[in-house]
Amino acid sequence: MRFQKNLTLKLFSGMLVLLLFTIACQIGFAPSDTETKLQTAVAQTVTAKVQVQPTATSTPQSLPTLTPIPTSTLPVPATAVPKPCNKAEFISETIIDNTAMDPNETYTKTWRFINVGTCTWTTNYKLVFSNGDKMSGTSPKKFSQNVAPGEKVDIAIDLKAPGSAGTYKGYWKLQDDVGNYFVNNMWVQIKVVVPLVEHTVTLDVVPGESGSVWESGAVNPGDLVAGDAASNAGIQAFVAFNISGIPSSANILSVKMNFTDYAVLGNPFGLGCLRMYEQGYRPLNASDYFTGSPSDALVKWCNTGELDTQSTDEDVKNALQTRLGNNYFPLRLQFNENETDSDSVNDVVGWNSMKLIVKYES
Repeated sequence: MRFQKNLTLKLFSGMLVLLLFTIACQIGFAPSDTETKLQTAVAQTVTAKVQVQPTATSTPQSLPTLTPIPTSTLPVPATAVPKPCNKAEFISETIIDNTAMDPNETYTKTWRFINVGTCTWTTNYKLVFSNGDKMSGTSPKKFSQNVAPGEKVDIAIDLKAPGSAGTYKGYWKLQDDVGNYFVNNMWVQIKVVVPLVEHTVTLDVVPGESGSVWESGAVNPGDLVAGDAASNAGIQAFVAFNISGIPSSANILSVKMNFTDYAVLGNPFGLGCLRMYEQGYRPLNASDYFTGSPSDALVKWCNTGELDTQSTDEDVKNALQTRLGNNYFPLRLQFNENETDSDSVNDVVGWNSMKLIVKYES
C-alpha cells in the first residue's frame, strides 16, 4: 500500500509539472490577441513621434584659439669676457680744451685714470708724445709710481705755450713696459692769446701820393688845395696816409684829424661845406677828378672854426679799419654844393700839412 501511495504521488507531481510548463509556454511565446493589438498600437505611436519630430540642424561652433604653452627655456649663462691686462678708464683732467694762455706761459697738464685691467702699471710704463704740437713736453716720461688694478693715478706733463697767438693741440699716448700702447686718445689743446697793447701813431700825408686835380684836367702833385680858381675851375685835393705800419689785425680805437695847418684865399666856404670822401687812386691823374654830387662823406667842415678843431670821427675810424692790410689810406676833399661860384676869384683852402692821429690796440 505504501508503495502504491508513493507511485500515485509521483504521478501526480509529474502531471503538475507538465501543466505548469504548458501554461508558461502559452504566456511567453503565444500572446493573446489583446496583447498583440496593444503592442502594435505602441509601435505605431512611437513611429509617428519619430516622423513628427523636426530635423535638428546642428550649427557648427568656432572653437577658441588655443595659445600654445611656451616651452620653458633655461637661461644660457653669459660667457665671461676676460679683462685685458692693460686698460685705463678716464676720470678727469686739468687744462680743459681752449684754455687761454699767455705767450710762452708754462703750465702742467694732468690726466686722472683708474687701472681697470689686470696688470700693475709699473714705473717702466710711459707717457709718450704722438703728434701735433709738443709744446716743449718731455717724451717719453716714465710713471712716477706703480698702479695696481683698481687704483687711481694722476699722470702729469709740464708744457710751455708757444710764443705767438693761435690754437695749439698735441696728442699723447700711454705705453706699457714692452712698448704696447693702451691709451691713444689723450690730447692738450690751448689758445695762446697775446695781450692787447694800445698804440698811438701820427700819420702824415705821403707827398708823392698826394696833390690836387683841377676840373680842367691839370694835376699838381704835392699841392694840397680845394675850392675854385680864378678861372672858375673846381679844384679837389687828394691825400694819402701811409698805414703800412699798423698791423692788419689791429683794432682801431680812434682817429683824430689835425687839419689845422691851413691858409684861406677868398671865400671858399661860400661854395658850401668842405667834405672828405674815400677814393682809391694811384697814381694821381686827371681822371681822379670827381664830377657831380658825391654821397657818403666821411666828415665835413662848414667854416674855418670847424677846421681849427682837431675832430674825432667814427666814420673815419671805420673807414681806416677796413683799409688795414693796405699801404695807403687815400682820401678826397672837395666842396660839393658848388664846384665854382663863377666870381673869377681864387676861393680855396690850402694845407701845408695834414695829420691823422690814430690810436689802436694789437
